[in-house]
Amino acid sequence: MAIDFNAVPPSTWAENLARKQLGKQQAQLDTQTKDAKARTDALGQLQKALQDYKTSLTTLTGKKSLVAMNASATPDGMATVTAKGNAQAGNYSVFVEQLASSQQLLMGDLAGATAQAGDKFTVKLAGGESFEVALDGADRDKDGKLSPSELALAINRASGNAGKVNAMVLNNNGASQLVLSAGKSGEKSTISLDLGGVSDAGLKTGLSAPKELSKAQDAVVWLGGKAGGVKLQQGSNTFDNIEGVSFTVNKLSKDTDPPLQISISRGDTDTTANVQSFVDSYNKIYKAISDLSQPGSNGKPGAAFADDSSIRALKSQLNAILRQSFDGVTLGQMGIKASRDGTLALDSKKLGETLKASPDALDRFFNGAGQNGALKQSADYLEKWLNGSNGLLKQRRDSEDRGQKDLTRRQDALQKTFEQTYNRYLAQFTKLQSMQDQMTQTMGMFNSNF
Repeated sequence: MAIDFNAVPPSTWAENLARKQLGKQQAQLDTQTKDAKARTDALGQLQKALQDYKTSLTTLTGKKSLVAMNASATPDGMATVTAKGNAQAGNYSVFVEQLASSQQLLMGDLAGATAQAGDKFTVKLAGGESFEVALDGADRDKDGKLSPSELALAINRASGNAGKVNAMVLNNNGASQLVLSAGKSGEKSTISLDLGGVSDAGLKTGLSAPKELSKAQDAVVWLGGKAGGVKLQQGSNTFDNIEGVSFTVNKLSKDTDPPLQISISRGDTDTTANVQSFVDSYNKIYKAISDLSQPGSNGKPGAAFADDSSIRALKSQLNAILRQSFDGVTLGQMGIKASRDGTLALDSKKLGETLKASPDALDRFFNGAGQNGALKQSADYLEKWLNGSNGLLKQRRDSEDRGQKDLTRRQDALQKTFEQTYNRYLAQFTKLQSMQDQMTQTMGMFNSNF
C-alpha cells in the first residue's frame, strides 16, 4: 500500500488507525452509555407515573368514603350535617331542646395572694378527671406574691392538664382577674377546686368563690320530635347516633316552629365518578409501566425495561392487590373488570345494583376494615418504590449512578488509550514521512547527476 503524505498527512493516518484499532471498544461503550441513559430517563418517567398514581390514591382516601352522599338540614343555619357511605337514605326529624356549652369561671380577688413551699391545689372535673397544680416556682418574678398571670401560667403548664382547663387573665378597669374555662362542653366538664393544699388565706379566698360566667351543660335533642321522640343527651353539639350520619346543632328549636329536618340521599353520579377516577388512575399507571417494559418485535428494539424482572413484578403486584377480596368484597362485585389488555373497565349499572343491595360494599373494598383496604395496600406498596431514603427507585437510581460513573471512567481510560495509540502512530508516520523526504531528495540527486 502506497502512502502519500502529500495527500494524507501523518496526523490523519495516525487518527484513522487509532480509531480503527479501538473502534469496537468505543462502539460497545457508546451502546452501553446509550442504554444507561435510556434506563435513567425511564426511571424518571416511572417515578412520575408512580407518584401520580399515589397522589390519586391519596385524594380518594381523603374522601373518607367513595360513596357520595347528599346531606342537608333545614331550616338553613340550624344545623350542619355530613353522611358517610354506610348511611341509609331517609329523612329525620330533630327537636333541639338545649345546646351544649362549656363552663367559664371568674375567680375572686387575688391581690396579695402568696404561696408557701409545697403548696398545691387540685382541679377536678365532674366527669372524674383531675390534675394537680404545684405552686413551687409559680412566683416567677420573685416578688413574694402570686399574680393572676402567674397562677394562669401554673395552671396551663400543670402536668396532666393538657387542655382540660384553660386559664387566662381578664384585665378590667385596671384590675386583673383569673378566668378558668373548661376545655370541653358538657356537664362532665364542670370545674371544681380542691384547695386543701393551699396555706395562704388570701389565695384560698380568691379561688373559693368564683362567679360563673357560663354554665356547663349538655346538648339535648329529641330524634323524631319532642313528643314521643328519642331523647339524646351528651356534652357535645355534634351527634353521631345515626349510623353513617353526623350532625351539629347550632340553634334551639321552638315549639311553634317546624322541627329540624335532616335529609340523606345517595349521590349515584358522584359515586360513579369516584370509582371511575380510580379506574382511570390505575389504567394510566398500568399503561405507563407496560410502555416502559414493552418487549421488542419485528426488528424493533424493546423498551428500556423490556428485560427487567423487577418492573414486571411491580406491574404484577399492583394488579394482584386489586384481585384480593377486601372485607368479603371483590373487584368484580364493584362492577370493575379487567379488559384483554390488562386495563380496567367500570360497569356503572352493576356498581349501582351492588350499592343498592349493600351500601357499604364500596368502602369495604377500597377502605377495608381498619382502613386497610385496596387504597391503603396499593399506597403502601408504592411507598416501597417511592421512599426517598431506601425505596426501590432510589436503589435503582443509585445503581445507575454508579454504572454511569464506571462508564465515564472507562470512557476516560479509552480516551487516554486512544491518545497514546494516536501519538505512537503519529511518531511512526512522522518518521516514515521524514524517511520518504530523505529518499526523495536522494533520488533527486541521482537523477540530476545521471
